[in-house]
Amino acid sequence: MVKGIGILIVIFGSSGLGLSIVRERKAYLEQCRAWRELFGLIENEIAFQKSSLPEICGRAGMHLRDDKKLFLESIGGTFDRGEGGTLGEIWRREADRVLSEKPLKKEVEDEIKGMGEKLCFEDSEMQRKMLQDIEKYLRKHEEEQENADKERNKLTLCAGVMGGLLLTILFL
Repeated sequence: MVKGIGILIVIFGSSGLGLSIVRERKAYLEQCRAWRELFGLIENEIAFQKSSLPEICGRAGMHLRDDKKLFLESIGGTFDRGEGGTLGEIWRREADRVLSEKPLKKEVEDEIKGMGEKLCFEDSEMQRKMLQDIEKYLRKHEEEQENADKERNKLTLCAGVMGGLLLTILFL
């Protein structure tokens, strides 16, 4: 009886480990979607509000949730309080803070961190074009990750179950 319970615990534990890895991959894709949503929102604000970028960041933060909301509100608040630095510096600092908690792949992080410096020296039409470009880049990255994750997720779940069975056989 005790061996049977132990066998089930080992199998469920290793399966749960595989499932947690799959959930981490899903959370990564959600992070990418949230950044894409953020850039889309900024682009819409630029198109319809015709305000300065710091004002747009402060206002757009009201429409988001979680760390992206804090990211934009912090950028807008920094300018409202008159703290030093250019938009690019403030953007990079806040992006570093957000991405240190929930990292993305290095090339994606570099694109996100560099966006503030690109945006601050352009007119509204060029800003919108750059935001559309990064949205396309993030969408392409998401699709690539989803396609790669489909097979990896199946293999991870199977490896979790098989690992549990192997451990059970070794312990017997």
